[in-house]
Amino acid sequence: MFASLNNQRILVTGSSTGIGRAIALECARAGADVIVNCRRSVERANAVAEEIRSLGRHASVIQADVSVADDRHRLLEECGAIGPVTGLVNNAGADLLTTELRSAPFADRLSALLQTDVMGTIELSRSFGQYFKAAGSGCILTVGWDQSDRGMEGDSGELFATAKNAIMGFTRSLAVSVSPIVRVNCIAPGWIRTAWGETAGEYWQQRVLAETPLKRWGEPQDIANMARFLLSNEASYITGQVFNVNGGAVR
Repeated sequence: MFASLNNQRILVTGSSTGIGRAIALECARAGADVIVNCRRSVERANAVAEEIRSLGRHASVIQADVSVADDRHRLLEECGAIGPVTGLVNNAGADLLTTELRSAPFADRLSALLQTDVMGTIELSRSFGQYFKAAGSGCILTVGWDQSDRGMEGDSGELFATAKNAIMGFTRSLAVSVSPIVRVNCIAPGWIRTAWGETAGEYWQQRVLAETPLKRWGEPQDIANMARFLLSNEASYITGQVFNVNGGAVR
């Protein structure tokens, strides 16, 4: 099986919905056992775990808020108690578009991104990087944004570019720090039809089509497919890279 994840156990943060859910399920289809993480949506996380079990794989659920240092430490400890972990997907991120944060002051939204996306990703990646080095192998994925390095107008563009550029730069440096034992790569999604995209107005629907050469929204499964490949042995000579998954968008 191409991009097999047999005999792996992978933690996917923020995997109760959206892109994280798609990645968790794709890892299971590839043969991995999966640790599902959520901040508070335990019912949804349990539903994802049941889907994973229906695929014949083992699934565990750990509720932990990656924006909180104590929760990050506990997440690492509880993962270790479940059994050896071989891969980490840092998917959890602050939702500025469909939650109460969408109307919060700029500084509050920035703080949420820095605590969840940046600090959560950095501290978990560094901790698991040392864990994987001690184990002799491992793979870490982070999530960036394809428009971070070229810019997008407005508050959201400024906010996400700040956080995701930090993650993308960190990924490249961590990959050097933990090589040659651990591989670290970043997926930078483009316009992906998650909860916000499903209800976005006509302006955004047309803008996505205009900016995307493949003339469609990306789907969470498109990101999951890339994650599966990068976690697998087929990607064993790939580290320190940022991969745009964005339908060819260059603007």
